[in-house]
Amino acid sequence: MGVAAPPWAEAQRDLENRVGSGSAGRGRAMADALRERTAQLLTDYLEYCARGPGTPARSPSTREAAVLRSVAAVVRQRHERFLSDYRGYGGNRVELVAQLEREILAHPQALSWGRVVALVTFAGTLLERPPSGACSNLGPDPELELELGEWEASVRQDCRRLVDFLCGRLTGQHRAWLEAHGGWDGFCLFFTPALLSWKRLLVQALLSCFTAVILIYFWKRLPFIG
Repeated sequence: MGVAAPPWAEAQRDLENRVGSGSAGRGRAMADALRERTAQLLTDYLEYCARGPGTPARSPSTREAAVLRSVAAVVRQRHERFLSDYRGYGGNRVELVAQLEREILAHPQALSWGRVVALVTFAGTLLERPPSGACSNLGPDPELELELGEWEASVRQDCRRLVDFLCGRLTGQHRAWLEAHGGWDGFCLFFTPALLSWKRLLVQALLSCFTAVILIYFWKRLPFIG
């Protein structure tokens, strides 16, 4: 009797086809395994966040995609009050994420898996539709100023742009750090629930402390906040 394939195997094949047919091209992606894997992970998570209301989520396409969704859910739950203000954001999403990236990943010594998760979680939040009947407190309200079709088109476009931006930063400026920490295999190991060690305690501290302090600090500095 054969061994059952992991739950993300079919989703991985589908996502690989879609990522490989993107602007970078499959040939270029295959030449850089880390970049290809990073693009696949980001595409999986950001498309998961950007899906329309009532649209069932695809299964995670890779092991790291499953881990990212799980850890990001912890960040979202603990900082729901803060992140909820950014759902339905109608401004320049890529520029906002770029500003945040400069704030929290400016120096190699400041990098951590917790900060990477916080950045990607924030990017995903910007692609989410606000709860029905709710209005975003930041930037133009997409429900009032954009037709539904235009809103969805902007989300699809920005989803691709955010994948390109974050992938470029993580595998460009921050490549040495990623490789030194085991790449996405190291990411999965770091967040493995079975490792009840100092690493797990450190993760909890990072997610509960730095995310709130740094993101709220950044939020208060935004030009459209009085």
